[in-house]
Amino acid sequence: MAEISAEIPTSRRSDGLPASVLAIAWRNLWRNPRRTWLMAGSIAFAIWMLAFSFALQKGAFDVMTDNGARLWIGHAQVQHPDFEDEPLLENLIADVPRLRRSMEALDGVVTAAPRAEAAALVSAGERSFGALVVGVEAVAEAQWSGLAGAVAIGRYLDGAGQAFVGAAMARNLGISVGDELVMLGTAKEGGVAAAVAEVAGVFSTGSAALDRSLALIPIADFRAAWNLAPDEAHRLVVVVDNVGEALDTAQAAAGAAAPWRVLDWQALMPEVKQFIDLKLAGLYFLFAIIAIIITFSVVNAFLMTLFERTAEFGMLKAIGMRPGSILGQLQCEALLLWALGVVLGVTVTLGLVLWLEAVGMPMPIDPNEVMPGLNMPDRIYPSMGWGVASVACLTLLAGTQLALLVPAVRLRRLNCVEALRTQE
Repeated sequence: MAEISAEIPTSRRSDGLPASVLAIAWRNLWRNPRRTWLMAGSIAFAIWMLAFSFALQKGAFDVMTDNGARLWIGHAQVQHPDFEDEPLLENLIADVPRLRRSMEALDGVVTAAPRAEAAALVSAGERSFGALVVGVEAVAEAQWSGLAGAVAIGRYLDGAGQAFVGAAMARNLGISVGDELVMLGTAKEGGVAAAVAEVAGVFSTGSAALDRSLALIPIADFRAAWNLAPDEAHRLVVVVDNVGEALDTAQAAAGAAAPWRVLDWQALMPEVKQFIDLKLAGLYFLFAIIAIIITFSVVNAFLMTLFERTAEFGMLKAIGMRPGSILGQLQCEALLLWALGVVLGVTVTLGLVLWLEAVGMPMPIDPNEVMPGLNMPDRIYPSMGWGVASVACLTLLAGTQLALLVPAVRLRRLNCVEALRTQE
């Protein structure tokens, strides 16, 4: 009996896959265009859902973090190593002018403003209350601090011998602009620190903690009253121009600020960090559910493919094609289906995010009623997160490939004769 042999094409693409396999896999996808578009659309929707939701959340988080930091705390702070845990008057940082120059030399840093602070008894007339008296460099603070722009009555600090107090404190003490405020505390060497200032203005931030307990005076007046050296302070507040790079800047500042301690906004505003982590956890959980649903839908689609093409697979096994090779072709089809979904999902997401980056997305409610004190705007500007989009794409790639495990078991058990009879 004469032997019949056939040459199998060996032309390959640069990625190592036979060109014929990719071509056949692509044609097989369009045997049922409606199902192909439905599955690709499902993959695209999952990518859009996670990437766009994260872009929207990231835009909101960046604004919330930036506004919260610019209100009073700053994006990072240089402190004495013990000051955050023990805010004592003696836990000072020294050589502040040199340290300030080092911080302002870092890329992305807008300014670095020194502060000195101490607990004190503030009084006006017969009324007295405990307060946190903070010495600030008014010119530097006015460039970025939201507190300087939260003037309810009067004006911000513009000279020596002045005080800028919270609305609740002014109400409790019964004072207003032009009245005298007396501050008593403990000086650096253990003596009595005393300062008298005229109230230049009253601020209102919506934050009870700030409005009730904070009194600002020029840092030179504070140093004179509390016996600090001209180059000493308790904090050096660092402000950056891009909140997205604030953590990287804080890491760079840590090297330049040695031996002092550098705290980023996550350490300074832990409640904001916890809120962001909680929101992201919910988002990832929702995406995990959608990814599982889409994986099961892909399993169903390939099971339907297996039923529809049972005779074809039986013929391929009958002529000697191994089940692994047939499964490899199905994997190519799944890969192309995933690629089509990725292109659709990324294109739609990127177009929508770029558009909203320019025009902004209006908020349905006033965010300051939900999160008072953060000075949230009425529009959110999304910011594309390519890392999250990549994770979404790779997760769905794994899901589409794992979806073939169920059809693979059925394919290995497929009997050639019974499969060919299904065509009759």
